[in-house]
Amino acid sequence: MTANIFELFELIGYRDAPGSADEAVVELPVAPHVVNTNGGLQGGLLATLVDTAAGKLAMRQLPSGHSVVTSDLNLRYLRPVTDGSARAVARIVHTGKRSIVIQVDIFTVPDNDLAVIATVSFAKIQAKEATS
Repeated sequence: MTANIFELFELIGYRDAPGSADEAVVELPVAPHVVNTNGGLQGGLLATLVDTAAGKLAMRQLPSGHSVVTSDLNLRYLRPVTDGSARAVARIVHTGKRSIVIQVDIFTVPDNDLAVIATVSFAKIQAKEATS
């Protein structure tokens, strides 16, 4: 049996968090199964957290029958997240006819220190119809 993306996110510990109407917020708690050898959240999981928060916000901007795909993902790691949680806050920078650009900042919880600065670009596409 293969897990779908939502089951994987649940296993890792991603969870939606409250935010304002113009942002998307997703958190990842620090736990033994998601840290690197130095005790910080693994960088690839932080990149996925960025992409997930940005994707949630991008999808809200689209009409029915459309979707987005990540076309560029740029992260700058400023400090490790070693306890508590990482909170990704996504905000729109630009929405165009064919693309959406979103800024995502990751903060440590509960200290609210800036840990990652990221920019994600999405290409707008026609959504595929579901196949059985």
